Amino acid sequence: MSHGPSRHSVELLPVLSLVLGAGLWGTYWWPLRFFTAQGFGGPWLIAMTYLFLAGGGSLLAGWRGAQKIQRGDWQSLVWLALFGGWTNVAFMMALFHGQVVIVLLLFYLSPVWAVLLARIFLHEAIGWRGALAVFLAVFGTVLVVVQGNVNLRAAGLLTLFFAVSSGFAFAVSNVVLRAAPATSDLLRAVAIWWGCAIIALAFAGNEAWPAAFHWPVLFIPLFAWFWVGFATAATIYGVSRLPIRISAVIMPIEVIVGAVSAWIWANQSMSLIEIMGAALILSASLVQLIGQKAST
Repeated sequence: MSHGPSRHSVELLPVLSLVLGAGLWGTYWWPLRFFTAQGFGGPWLIAMTYLFLAGGGSLLAGWRGAQKIQRGDWQSLVWLALFGGWTNVAFMMALFHGQVVIVLLLFYLSPVWAVLLARIFLHEAIGWRGALAVFLAVFGTVLVVVQGNVNLRAAGLLTLFFAVSSGFAFAVSNVVLRAAPATSDLLRAVAIWWGCAIIALAFAGNEAWPAAFHWPVLFIPLFAWFWVGFATAATIYGVSRLPIRISAVIMPIEVIVGAVSAWIWANQSMSLIEIMGAALILSASLVQLIGQKAST
């Protein structure tokens, strides 16, 4: 039976929303380094960014008369706060210290995690294409990490942990968004933002408040509401309305945007080995796209 053109028109907006979110996350590194250069970076920047978002989002939810939260909704919102919060905080912590493209590539092991988690919790079939995608992504990561420019000493390992764990937490968040009871996108976003703020404050507790920073840090609320807020809302809207294997294919656009922006604005380039690893990691998403088309 044909579903008609209306089905495709309904799916277009989530796709465009996810592309917008990927583009914003791909250039996310630039404001982080801008504020750091102004004397206000690290966990305190993350905490302040998400406190502005969480506070503003909570006020907006109250003003709009947010829906009554059911018991099942509370559970999913707590999981979103935990894994969505760790996704953003760990991602930002990795970007503070790591090379932009390498961090993005390690984060984008998330399609592999998404496939495995979707199999476990949503009972989606993996098949030989899923297994091939896992192999390609893991082998590509070996090239990027071992033979690339990643520092494997203590500080480099911490950045590596933040990048990889951020991607894993993002994949878990995707599963929660797809499997959770129907709660509004605003409540989901607010839960993630409060999770980010709390986790970031836990990290910031070990660091002194920045002693000297310049007036441009006054733009942090605008950065929070109009950059991070839009990126989060666009990602939630797209991910919660698209099959996981489709969202896992669209989101790597972030890597392309990040690579181009880092090359232009930060003069960061990739070695041949890293490019080969990147091709393998991104080809894992392509394999999943082919598998999705074959199953439809």
